[in-house]
Amino acid sequence: MFDYEKLLSGLRLRHFKAHEIIRYANQVRSGVKNSLPPRELWANIIPTLWVLDHLRASLGARITLTSIYRDDAYNRAVGGAAGSQHKQNRAIDFQISGVSPTVAKNHLVALRKAGMFRGGIGIYPTFVHIDTRGTNVTW
Repeated sequence: MFDYEKLLSGLRLRHFKAHEIIRYANQVRSGVKNSLPPRELWANIIPTLWVLDHLRASLGARITLTSIYRDDAYNRAVGGAAGSQHKQNRAIDFQISGVSPTVAKNHLVALRKAGMFRGGIGIYPTFVHIDTRGTNVTW
């Protein structure tokens, strides 16, 4: 865990600390515990984190990370899609204090149109999904 924490801390994100990202590895759902991503997937989360760090700065509101990397068993336990970008450590679900999911989605769409990233944006009743899969999709 220390090496992953060191990688994340080295990103020098303005609004997220390594422990906020790593703590999701300890989540348990239906008796199934999640895990840290394997080393070969560590770098995949970096572009997604940069986008969220920028979003946080532009909105000026706290972002709570609610779902990040999911191993296969944990992904099944939470009802995630078989091909989920969370399993590739490219996706984050999040909530923004005092900001509706629709407003957050609209900001992300604008960032994507501006060329900041290529990836997925999903809006749900209580949270937003972002991933940096390399192709643009919206739901």
